[in-house]
Formats: sequence, structure tokens, C-alpha cells
Amino acid sequence: MAQTQTLESANSATSSGLTYARTLLTSIVLMILVMTIDVGPNKAIDYIAPAGLVLIALFASLKVSKGDLIAAVWAPIISWFVALITVGQIARPTAGSNKERELVLILHGLADHAWWILGATLLSAAIVSIRRFR
Repeated sequence: MAQTQTLESANSATSSGLTYARTLLTSIVLMILVMTIDVGPNKAIDYIAPAGLVLIALFASLKVSKGDLIAAVWAPIISWFVALITVGQIARPTAGSNKERELVLILHGLADHAWWILGATLLSAAIVSIRRFR
């Protein structure tokens, strides 16, 4: 009987938090909202979206369940890319063909903010590593 209760409490401890899919979905939705706030006024990706990415990565890495910790490492990269190809279209350049504008948006949006993306990913990886060994 005591073993069953111990196993149940261990299962509930590992299952608390966001699942893999919910972590990614939450990160994507929050990133789209933050990028909308950033891109809306001047049609450019400034500092609100990258700073928001770091905060979203922090949130995701703290709230993900212990069984799905790797989702927090993938969340910054995926959420930035999805926000870039959806809301980031507002910041797309106006010169060139459609394909050229899309390519410039994606390459510029990833390369210009690479340090933010890598920093958010490394922050998530560090928190996930600490949580894994706790």
C-alpha cells in the first residue's frame, strides 16, 4: 500500500507542468503576441520581440513537465520561426519579387537576431539541465 502511494506521488510529480505539445503551443502563441506588439507600430522587429523570446524561453523551461524537458530547448527556435513567418510578414521588405522578399525576411529575421535566439536556447538548456538533476 505504501509503495502504491509512493509511486502515485512520484507519477504526479513528474506529470505536473506543461506537456511537450502544450509547451510548444504556449511558446508559439506568446511569441506571436509579443512580435505583434513589436512589429505593429513601425513595421520592424526591434527589441521587444527578442527580449520577449528570452522571457518566453524562461517561462517555458520553468513550467514544462520533467518528462518533456527537451521541449523547452526547442521552444525558442520554433516559436521565433513561426512568429517570423506569420506576424513577421508585416516587417517584410517592399523591394523585389515575392520570393526575394520572403527569403530576405527569413534570412534577416534569423541572422539579425541569432544572438537572442541562441541566448534564449542556451538559457532554456541551462535551466532544463538544472531541473533534470534536481
